[in-house]
Amino acid sequence: MGAVLDVILPFFAVIGCGFLAARRRLLPEGAVAGLNAYVWYFALPCMAFRALAARPLEESFDGRFVAAWLIGGWALYLTVAALARLLFRASLGEALMLGQGAQLGNVGYMGIPLMFSLYGEAGAAFAVLAMLTDTLLVQVPTLALLEVAKARGGRPVDAVLGVLKGFVRIPVVTGVALAAAVAASGTAPPAALAFFADMLGRTAGPVALFAIGASLAGRRLADGLPQVGLMVGFKLAVAPLAVAASMALFGGGERLVVGVLLAALPVGGNYYLLAQNSGFSGARASSAILVSTAIGVASFSALAVVLASS
Repeated sequence: MGAVLDVILPFFAVIGCGFLAARRRLLPEGAVAGLNAYVWYFALPCMAFRALAARPLEESFDGRFVAAWLIGGWALYLTVAALARLLFRASLGEALMLGQGAQLGNVGYMGIPLMFSLYGEAGAAFAVLAMLTDTLLVQVPTLALLEVAKARGGRPVDAVLGVLKGFVRIPVVTGVALAAAVAASGTAPPAALAFFADMLGRTAGPVALFAIGASLAGRRLADGLPQVGLMVGFKLAVAPLAVAASMALFGGGERLVVGVLLAALPVGGNYYLLAQNSGFSGARASSAILVSTAIGVASFSALAVVLASS
């Protein structure tokens, strides 16, 4: 128990430092954008490379984990979307966005470094798989469905192709592709490359968490709190149960533990961008990120302790 908290609590403390720095105006204008750019384009790809390059491909690209993650995630997504329609008479687009928010966790900025610290390269590999799966097999269909829901003559195929083109340009995808090539070759990466990836990869967690905290300082609660409550409640309480059930179908083990913890993460920051770009409530998405992160400090820590002691 103590060992788990010794890892987790400093993570959330770094988020608190970023929050305080932004509230105290210690960061110059544009600093958060610069931190995010560093993490997204440099540190996270290096962490992904570091986690995957030295592992056999069959261990890093676990099809059972992907299948279980999708089953649990889509079950949760569709349940929340249906409840939104039933309880709030939400439009199809709004219901889809609420379902997406309940499923989409902060796997990139929080999950990858957290799982690396708790479970090493195997944990980070699962987190990378979860992030790529969310992008390709959850967000892509969501954007296509949103185009249909808008009923403005939009073409779902164009939306999907646009996201797919963007997917191959995601920096983490580049890191994964390079790692897969190295792993497939059966040789160790050059020492200089390994050291470079290790050096930058180790900075991903602290800088990403600091940036999360700083970005939270600028968020405010908006209207639609019942909808936000539905989204956050399912994200933090029901998502881990849904993923635990689906992971158990595929044998459990370490993939179950890591999958459950990833599912328990707060709503991801990219959900705000998805909501804004899709023409839905960015303020409501911002509220969901703020509330879920504040509550997630306690809920995630408690869950991690329970799983570690079981």
